[in-house]
Amino acid sequence: MIDLRKKFLIYGYGISGKSISKYLKRKKSSYKIYDDFSDLSLIRESINLQKLKKNIKSFDYFIVSPSIKINKNHILYPFKEKVLIDLDFLSLEIKNQIVFGVTGTEGKSSICSYLYQYLSDSNKTLIIGNYGNTILDKDNLEKILTKTKIIIIELSSYQLDKIKFLKINHAIITNIYSDHLQYHGSFSNYVKSKFKIQSFLNKDGYFHISNADKRKYSSLINTKNKNINTISNLKFKNKIFGLDINLLNENFTKKILSFSKLNYDHNKKLKNLPFRNELIENRSNPTIINDSKSTNLENSIIKINQINLKKKIIILGGNPKKSIIKKNTIKNSLVLIFGPNRFKINKSLELINSKFFTFVDLENLFRFLKVIIHQTRWDVILFSPGGESFDQFKDYSHRGRIFNKYIKKFKI
Repeated sequence: MIDLRKKFLIYGYGISGKSISKYLKRKKSSYKIYDDFSDLSLIRESINLQKLKKNIKSFDYFIVSPSIKINKNHILYPFKEKVLIDLDFLSLEIKNQIVFGVTGTEGKSSICSYLYQYLSDSNKTLIIGNYGNTILDKDNLEKILTKTKIIIIELSSYQLDKIKFLKINHAIITNIYSDHLQYHGSFSNYVKSKFKIQSFLNKDGYFHISNADKRKYSSLINTKNKNINTISNLKFKNKIFGLDINLLNENFTKKILSFSKLNYDHNKKLKNLPFRNELIENRSNPTIINDSKSTNLENSIIKINQINLKKKIIILGGNPKKSIIKKNTIKNSLVLIFGPNRFKINKSLELINSKFFTFVDLENLFRFLKVIIHQTRWDVILFSPGGESFDQFKDYSHRGRIFNKYIKKFKI
């Protein structure tokens, strides 16, 4: 357990760094702040690099942003066993709340959202973690948690790689595809970081995992845990994958809740998060799905291959992540690739009964799309880029909004 009487170094003064600074100040703990990129000279608790190197052994704990990779050349590497993240401090505040920890490559935010929607009607519920919310900086933190019965934490592989103090009642892995290998170094390390979530389970906690992943990664299952909920996916009812994926997430959520003994409305109509398999045009020619959130090429290609229709288009783009060295096979599709990395993405594909075209940006892609849409009848357009959005957009939401804008502008 963390001792707040010890001395802390906050390494990095971003969102989580500022949050933990407010928390430690409120707790009257001793701490200093260092940031590689920001001038913190006006902050009383700041420390420069020269003083940090001289006094680094005087600190008992080091608090970092989850995304910081502490390799052998990093100044904190000799102290990596003392490295914490903001969520570690939540363990000091959680008392009798029921805690759901959700991780996985795809679907984390959707499962968290569905859990919240089902449970918040009957219970005071919070969503925190990688979902985008932090509560440690709240002046009324203790009051908030006193009224809270359920806490839902979205956990990234970065967070799981570093976190040391956390107790949860339900550990959930949604699915696993190749991702974040630039950080973890290998797919094996990435998978192990996801399965680390099991180590934070309470004695009587439940581990929830799909039947497919349980079989595939059986060697990583903690056999001491007797409460394993193996979830089998529903079979697809629709020919279009995007119409079913949210139903699958809904089914996954209900299977989790069946082990929770919590009351919820089974028939509640759920709201889907934007730009996640979002059906934006429901018409006969064509159906259009905006999946701008997709930053995993492997998963995007699984989606297009699952669509059981003859005339289908998939739009790819963005910054491709380092992935397993293998070709991703696309079958029976027209592949449109946009952006600075279009040729790199194309080289990673193996096309079977498929054609491809590349474009400088999304607008030029739409000029081409407008022409072919009116020449040939198409069944579905799937916008599932499979790459990070920062090459040409602020974030995936910006990319999704621009896609929707062009749908109207070019009258697709």
